[in-house]
Amino acid sequence: MAGAREGVGGVNYPYAALCGWRGIDAVQRHCASAFDRFETAAPHLFGAPQNGNAILLYKAWESVLGAFPAYAAQQIGDCVSFGHGHGNDLLQAIEIGLGQPLVYRETDTEFIYGASRQVAGIEDSQDGCYGAAAVKAMTTVGMVSRAMLGVAGTYSGARAKLWGTMGPPADLEAQAAPFKLGTAALVSSWDDLVIAITNGYPVTICCDQGFELTRDTDGFCAASGTWGHCMLIAGLRFDIPGACVLQSWGPDVPSGPTALGQPSWSFWAERATVEAILDEGDSWALARAPAFSRRELPAAWRYDVAA
Repeated sequence: MAGAREGVGGVNYPYAALCGWRGIDAVQRHCASAFDRFETAAPHLFGAPQNGNAILLYKAWESVLGAFPAYAAQQIGDCVSFGHGHGNDLLQAIEIGLGQPLVYRETDTEFIYGASRQVAGIEDSQDGCYGAAAVKAMTTVGMVSRAMLGVAGTYSGARAKLWGTMGPPADLEAQAAPFKLGTAALVSSWDDLVIAITNGYPVTICCDQGFELTRDTDGFCAASGTWGHCMLIAGLRFDIPGACVLQSWGPDVPSGPTALGQPSWSFWAERATVEAILDEGDSWALARAPAFSRRELPAAWRYDVAA
């Protein structure tokens, strides 16, 4: 087991320009007011015993696709759309793995970026948005897949910039309308997070907590410095309590050893750090259905770290 991982500050982040979370303000609070807290949205899920296993939702991609997605790296400060777009992708894989008759389609992040800024009323040219605005857009405007864009389906920072300034094209908004996220709920505690992940609901995190960019021998990155960034939690472990955080800066970021079959574009973060992130008030459990329900996850998505 690794020792304490306390941030040491002063880290040179080469990805600072890609950190596009705007923080908590009146606009974010207005968007967030449309949603319940997780404990209110899903009280029936609390109270079940914790079995002590690691919960590895990211394994759903391997179950359905045979490999992790080969995501392109961010090109502008549209991290909020990456965290939520990748969250919707993982949610698709989870639902398919649980037996739903869906066809997996990679979510277009540029559309989420433009739609989220539109519902938040952001009209300036500075990059960035909020998690609350992203889930509001996903549940009210809808989403499109990259396949729906045809030859234009490959990620483009220039397209994200354009749609973030002008809004998505009206014809795409019409196509997006049938493909809405079922619901979202504010995750504000470790207990919320455990219940959400244990039942197969990925959780996006938007915060100003920074991290080192090199994993230790257990796959963890130390908390260090600050960045305004959105990422995605896709796993939990309880032997060294922490969460698996998925990045959007390309493969092998961070660098260093991995653990429990995590993607190369992820790292583990300690529980105390994760709790501080959730306390910032812009982290969201995502569901395809209109309500959260109890689900039994496949054994392949769990790992008995004591075995």
